Amino acid sequence: MSTRYAGGFTLLELVVVLVIAGLFFSLGGPQVRALYDTMQYREAVRELVSAAKNARREAFVSGQPMDLLIDTDGKRYATSFHSQKIALEGFASLPEELEIRVVYAAEVSPKQGLAAIRFYPAGGSSGGEISVIRPTGAGVHLTIDWLLGAVTQRGI
Repeated sequence: MSTRYAGGFTLLELVVVLVIAGLFFSLGGPQVRALYDTMQYREAVRELVSAAKNARREAFVSGQPMDLLIDTDGKRYATSFHSQKIALEGFASLPEELEIRVVYAAEVSPKQGLAAIRFYPAGGSSGGEISVIRPTGAGVHLTIDWLLGAVTQRGI
């Protein structure tokens, strides 16, 4: 007597696999959100460091002072040779859940509520500090040296 075997899965096997997959997805949901938040935070820090270093380089290459502008309330930033004339459309956004704190020289700020760190063609800067803080309280502290314009970072 010969039996034929038809390939495939039984309904019970499919249900068991779907239940196990559902458990994996339900347990992984919060971890996926945390991973996404971490990626956004790291990208924001990278963008700010890159903007500061690019502003320093552009000031040196062009022979004109270049400002790194940070709108802490709007959570956005921009670089500009003419910070008095910059439009808000020229700003890049940072994630809403981050807190941004800036220590800067008020003399170079184009207006109230807009922080500016100026990079000079000779290599120096007005100096300043930028803190990027996550909702958990962890974060990074960027320091822009006034003498050399170097950008360094350390954890909070």
